[in-house]
Amino acid sequence: EMISHPENPYVKLLVVFGRDDKDLVQAAKAIAQGNVLFRGNSVVIDEVKPLLARKPYDAPNWVRTDRAVTFGELKTYEEQLQATGLEPAPISLSLNLPPDLYLLRTNGIDINLNYRYTAPATKDSSRMDISLNNQFLQSFSLQSTQDTNRLMLRLPVLQGLLDGKTDVSIPALKLGAINQLRFDFQYMNPMPGGSAENCITFQPVQNHVVIGDESTIDFSKYYHFLAMPDLRAFANAGFPFSRMADLSESIVVMPKAPNEGQVTTLLDTMATVGGQTGLPAINVTLTDDGSQIQNKDADIKVIGTIPDKLKDDKRIDLLVKAAQSWVNTPLRQTEFPSIMPDVNDRQASAQTTVTSQGAMAAVVGFQSPYNEQRSVVALLADSPRGYELLNTAMNDSGKRAAMFGSVSVIRESGVNSLRVGDVYYVGHLPWFERLWYALANHPVLLAILAAVSVVLLAWVLWRLLRIISRRRLNPDE
Repeated sequence: EMISHPENPYVKLLVVFGRDDKDLVQAAKAIAQGNVLFRGNSVVIDEVKPLLARKPYDAPNWVRTDRAVTFGELKTYEEQLQATGLEPAPISLSLNLPPDLYLLRTNGIDINLNYRYTAPATKDSSRMDISLNNQFLQSFSLQSTQDTNRLMLRLPVLQGLLDGKTDVSIPALKLGAINQLRFDFQYMNPMPGGSAENCITFQPVQNHVVIGDESTIDFSKYYHFLAMPDLRAFANAGFPFSRMADLSESIVVMPKAPNEGQVTTLLDTMATVGGQTGLPAINVTLTDDGSQIQNKDADIKVIGTIPDKLKDDKRIDLLVKAAQSWVNTPLRQTEFPSIMPDVNDRQASAQTTVTSQGAMAAVVGFQSPYNEQRSVVALLADSPRGYELLNTAMNDSGKRAAMFGSVSVIRESGVNSLRVGDVYYVGHLPWFERLWYALANHPVLLAILAAVSVVLLAWVLWRLLRIISRRRLNPDE
């Protein structure tokens, strides 16, 4: 019900009420999913009934990975894929992807691109530049003949070579959870000038460029596989909780008597994940009993203090409690690691314990002890000011960008992250892909296996040729 404030008629109050907690949950789900029906001063929620179960990776804000999608489906406003002017503005398209897409050994991301443009008045250097995440990829000449105003392009992600003027290669490893694909149409506009006898006046005309809505991009051929813990995936895409957009496979553990900062952290993180996926967290499980998470096939988010059931020094590399905290530091810290995680570099070389009155917060990720495919992310702070730092960091895109690895420490001076502790993997790869993945960090072993394979193949061919030769020389045998 929408009512006027009893003491201030210029202020309105939205009142959500019911007979019990079940009514309140139903009202909240209706506000999140059915507010298109709301009208008048008062609405009674009769029923909220799910019709289809959510599927993994079906977040509305993510590019679909079960089939090819058209650029028209990815538009956020009507005229996004067209521009007009002497120098048309760049055409940009956002590609929000699940962060666990396995692109290490991909043969390419297929893009069938249709585009139209005003033909240049003369044959010149006018071109279309394609870039991904502000990284230049390739340019294509804009021909002056009408026959080439519409081209079909195929943009595989491979090795960066132009093939037949219809293919451009996008380095797959440049792709992240949030991507920007941009098309710049650069026209060479004639300028008046020359001698007094050859003075020419030009009437400039606008150029029109369009990327076709029917253009498609296809991510359906790729597996879901990711080395964890990875707080960058959590900070930028809410992963692994956002794997189910409604958070139906997630459990949030809160203290029995949460303070204001902890409740704010809960609401802010749920809203952040919902903003990234495009769907509210209507099916998340909330509990204040740490024993309820035992043997559950779910990803766990902890706010406040880590339950005793999860306190394992072999898994947790940082713990914040009141004024005291301890952290494991890795053998070697790299700001920009390779694609393949080096387990040796992540080994803890020292543990430091500090007592201090300064405010601090942290985000810690580790593997769930109850399911090897599940993760735990703990949001910790040592004081009310620590929760302010935590919530400010989680709502600041710049500070979220500084979160990576397994531990992110948030202080007044900023955010510092560490990659320390064991590596585990979520998702699935076929056995041959897992073999290539395991050998990627061991080129010498890979060369030895390749040599052994060549020798075995040569031996098999030699035996086969011997058998064929014997049968040809001795047909009676």
